[in-house]
This record gives sequence, C-alpha cells and structure tokens, in this order.
Amino acid sequence: MKHRKALLRLSGILIFFMVLAVVGSSIATAADEIRIGHTPFLTGAWMRAGVSELKAINLALKQINGAGGVKGKKINLIVVDNQSTNPGALAAVRKAVEQEQVLALISFVMSGQVQAASDAIKTYGIPTFIGGTHVSLTRQGNPWLFRVRPDDSITALAMVKYIEEDMKLRRIGILHDSSPFGTGGADLVEQGAKERGMTIVRREKYAAGKMTEEKDYTAPIISLKEAGAEIMVLYASYPREAAWAQRQYRQLGSPFKYLGSPSSQIKITLDRSKEAAEGLLAIADFVPGQSDVNKKYAEAYRNEFNEEYDTGSAWVYDALNILVEAIKTAGEDRAKIREAILALKDYQGVQGTFSFSPNGDGLHGVSVVQIEKGEPKLLKSVSVKAK
Repeated sequence: MKHRKALLRLSGILIFFMVLAVVGSSIATAADEIRIGHTPFLTGAWMRAGVSELKAINLALKQINGAGGVKGKKINLIVVDNQSTNPGALAAVRKAVEQEQVLALISFVMSGQVQAASDAIKTYGIPTFIGGTHVSLTRQGNPWLFRVRPDDSITALAMVKYIEEDMKLRRIGILHDSSPFGTGGADLVEQGAKERGMTIVRREKYAAGKMTEEKDYTAPIISLKEAGAEIMVLYASYPREAAWAQRQYRQLGSPFKYLGSPSSQIKITLDRSKEAAEGLLAIADFVPGQSDVNKKYAEAYRNEFNEEYDTGSAWVYDALNILVEAIKTAGEDRAKIREAILALKDYQGVQGTFSFSPNGDGLHGVSVVQIEKGEPKLLKSVSVKAK
C-alpha cells in the first residue's frame, strides 16, 4: 500500500509537469517561442529520476523565461516520455524532432539510451545534451552530442588513484551491472588498476534493471571476499540496485572497503539505503555547496519545491542554461549553436566549470566523497586534462 501511494504521488507530479508543458505549447506561437525538447523518464523503472529531472529543468525554465527568455522569445519546453527503455528513447527523439519540431534536445542520462538514439540524432543534425557517462558516447563520430557530466574515464581514474594513493590498497574486487555504463566503467577500473600494477582479484556481474524484486548480492560479495579483495568497487546504473548492494554489504559485516560509482551517493539511493550507506565512499560528479552558483541553485530549488535538490538531476539545469547561452550567441541555427557550445569556456554551472573539448565533453573532474549523516561530504577532488 505504501509503495502504491508513492507511485500515485509520483504519477501526480509527472502529470502536473506534463500539463505545464502542454499549456506552454498552447499559449505560445511559432513566432514568439523557441521550442526545446526534453526526453526524461515519465514512466517505467526510472520514473522517480524523471520527477527529479523535471523539477530541475522547470526551475531553469522559470528563471530563463522570467528574465525575458532569449532575445525576447520565451523557451517552450516540449516534454516527451522516453519510457525508461532504449526503444522509447529513440521514439522520443523522433517525436520531438519530427512532430514537435524542436530546435535542440536535453536528452538522456542512461548511456544505453544515448547509444540507441545516437544515429538518429546525428542524422537530424540536432544539438543534444546528454548525461550518459560511457566514454564512447562522444568519441564515435557524432558531432551533435554534448556531455554535461564527467565521463567514466575520469570516474575510473579517480577510483584507482584514491584506492592506491590514499587508501594504500592494491587488491580490488569489482561488482557491476550488465549495462554499457556498468560494464564500461568496470573495464576502465580494471584497465587503470593494471596500469598501476594493482590486482583485480575478481569481477562479478549482474543483470541490470530487473526491478520487480530485491536482488541477492550475497553470493557475488562473498565471492569477492573469498578471492581476497581488500576493497569492492561497485559500478551500478540503478539507484535501487546500488541501495540493495549497500544494505547486503552491511548485512555481511562489511567484509572489505567499499567505493561506489556516482549512483552510490545520489539522493534516491541514500533515501533507500539509509544507515547502510553511512561511512561508505563513492565518486560524485560534484559536491553540494562547492561554489556560489551551486549554493544559489540549492536555495532557489529549496524555495521552489520545499526540499533539497537531487545531485543526479542537476545536469539538466546546467544543460538548459548552457543551451540558452549558445542560442544567445548563435541565434536559431543548429550548426551555429553547435559551434557556440564548443567555443564555450569557463562557464560556471551548478556542477562545476564547463569548457567543452572538441568531442563535446564539458566537465573534466570529479570528487571522492564519504557519506556522513545521509549526505556526501568531500574528501578529495580529481581533475584531468580535457581531450
């Protein structure tokens, strides 16, 4: 009953934001609006993350339009459900571009969804902001993708460096899911560890996204312990699965140290794992309160929604604001918008300082954090040179 009520509440919030988008579309005309597409999770396994993204991007929308929009035109945000699936992602892009005729897209945080829609995005030639972190996404010849989160090569480097230099450990066990994010991240950790002469004692993989019941991680965790792991690196896509792994890790007596990918420290995960997450280490795209821009965003979000923001959704806020800056410079020409994004240097966003590399990566650093009283606290920042 409690779970059903939560789903009904989420559904109500989603309907509210969808109505806002429809109302905005009916009020504005083609002459006085700029149509921007957003393709979040409105249904399916990631619906709760979709609610967080909608809150973040609607806050940016309210601020932008409240300040006069772009060259006298208001932004009309066209929201299209990606259904939490890869086919749904492709369908959402097609609908946003072909039917809704959007100028640009704020698209997907799941690497698999970005991969599913990448060819279509390239064919349309439409500037598209992504939150997916698999390294390959911006390195496969698609010039229209712009990443506004640190990619997995940065995360993996930070993990390996911190394990070796700060924790003084050398025997690593990896638990990861079967998604492009989980498998690709595990590959990078293994590669980085071997380059430093460290040992990957064992890798364990589980199927990603089977959300009908709680997974049993007991066997793979015990397997890593028996292999002699001093620390477990968890590379998990889904917050619910990261929370389950954290709880079962604690139930087994914390048999080794723990270091998680960004999903281990976002609000959705910590709300589920609760005290099991206390003291655990993870990588974060950024840490709340790290800059004046971040603090102003937190205050505005709190005033708007009467709650603290979810760090996992801030990328869409930055994406819409960066896109608006590019449109101010380039006008409503997709090719010129692309050039303006690539030319952007030292832009101060909620997540950090953006300077886009030629392949479309905007952020080049992450943070190592420890969970204290349900919040990520900064231990160390790691930056890499943009490629």
